[in-house]
Amino acid sequence: MKNLLYSLLFGLTLLSCGGSQGRFQLQGNFAHLEQGEFLIYSLDGGLNKVDSLHVRDGKFEYVAKLDGKATYHILYPNYSELVIFGHSGGVVKIKGDAQNLNGVEVRGDKDNETYTQFRKEINEKSDKEVQDIARNYILANPTLDMSQYLLGRYFILSDLATQEETKEIYDSLLRALPEDVSLSLLADDVRSKGMTLEGRKMPDFKLETREMTKDSIGHKIVSLADYKGKYLLMVFWANWKSGSQSALFHARHLRRDSHGKVEPLSYSLEVDNRQLTEIEKRDSINYASFCDFRCWSSPLVRQLGIRDLPYYILIGPDQKIIASGTDWLKEIEPKTKDLCS
Repeated sequence: MKNLLYSLLFGLTLLSCGGSQGRFQLQGNFAHLEQGEFLIYSLDGGLNKVDSLHVRDGKFEYVAKLDGKATYHILYPNYSELVIFGHSGGVVKIKGDAQNLNGVEVRGDKDNETYTQFRKEINEKSDKEVQDIARNYILANPTLDMSQYLLGRYFILSDLATQEETKEIYDSLLRALPEDVSLSLLADDVRSKGMTLEGRKMPDFKLETREMTKDSIGHKIVSLADYKGKYLLMVFWANWKSGSQSALFHARHLRRDSHGKVEPLSYSLEVDNRQLTEIEKRDSINYASFCDFRCWSSPLVRQLGIRDLPYYILIGPDQKIIASGTDWLKEIEPKTKDLCS
């Protein structure tokens, strides 16, 4: 009887300390925040929509269905982000201060604790220094999910990294985890690196766009061929991502200032049709607008390796890319000066 009682107590202890298989649990505790709302999303299947975390008395609890593993992004009201690594049955605890979001601690497993250490180490470092630190963390922890995220953010998406060194780091992870499914899926992103670089031919596309009229929304199929001989500005955006409203403003004014030489094309990662329609009316998107409501899973977004918003691609009459990137003032506007004279 004593052994049976011990076994029951031990089993209950395990259940109370861990999460349930098939789901992932987040527990948050923030000082200097009585109530509020954070957004949460996933780029790799952890969620099929942008969801909300509701903070009450400085605390929140969130449970997501999850059979395998996923990376989650928590978007704060100031639009900064916290990355969380989740797996089925996992329970992760977040502790921080609303007045110092950069100092948030994440505990619960080696992935999140190592990434917390990484975030602290890169504080106030230059971009090149951050990339060097990321490389060291990746090579020192090749089996952690965190390392795959660092590969994506600081190499696949970074202009500082060449395709050769990105592939070299990717291959080192592949040697450590030759049968990892999520790592094998990154192969397409490694191959697509540089696809939107200046001088590259824009890949062909075919999109069913929406065009706002006074009383209704019309639909039209457009492809890259429809813009041959014209300048095209593709704007990838979402209302839930900071800077997107400014992106639509830049597109509208470039069309006006270029006297129609540049035709914008809105590519939204919204998830709600009603909200998209309201934004199209509010921001005067009276040009081709596309949204398949698949967010980060949208085929062209995945093909081009776009992982941040807003994102611009300026394409010339020969259908080669003139400029691309997330920074309008540094990466796009300088290439539009001659078009607006």
